[in-house]
Amino acid sequence: MNIGEAVKALQIKYPSASISRIRFLEKEGLINIKRSSGGTRKFTNKDIEKISKIIDLQENKFYSLKAIKNNPSLLKSTKTKSIKINDYSIRDILKQSGLATSQYDDLVSFGFEINKEIYNTEDLNRMKAWSYFYSLGLEPKNFSVLKSINERSNDFVEFINSLLPDDKEVERSLIIENYAILIRSYLLKDIS
Repeated sequence: MNIGEAVKALQIKYPSASISRIRFLEKEGLINIKRSSGGTRKFTNKDIEKISKIIDLQENKFYSLKAIKNNPSLLKSTKTKSIKINDYSIRDILKQSGLATSQYDDLVSFGFEINKEIYNTEDLNRMKAWSYFYSLGLEPKNFSVLKSINERSNDFVEFINSLLPDDKEVERSLIIENYAILIRSYLLKDIS
């Protein structure tokens, strides 16, 4: 596959993947992509796996490129030490999700996101999802149905929550998790 196809394959899991990022990894000697006689990069599945591992080490395990380059065993090991980060700045969120500032601003103006000082892992995962939909050519205006679902879901979750004693925050989390499972299963039931 060529570099554009490689980026699309990587962006499914890592929205922050880009042509310039791959070229930078190659320039730094972290990857060595074979080229055709005309000079076009030809990516194999192994190349994609290696790039995925590098991005995972950077974004999810918080290793620097220098650390990855100086410790090639990190790319082979399945036992890498993970640093747990719970608080992110807007800069971190945008970088790791692959969202542009203008895209984030659109999400805020449509009421899907709010500006905050500190973001968490759930925020990051949601931003990655938004980034994925942007990569498909969709924008916040295409998600008006999401606002309606959200409003109705909030009312439903609050109703169930009202049936529980006040000190049951764990139950509230379980309600939301199980409700999300139901929504996902109903969305997917007619697709297969």
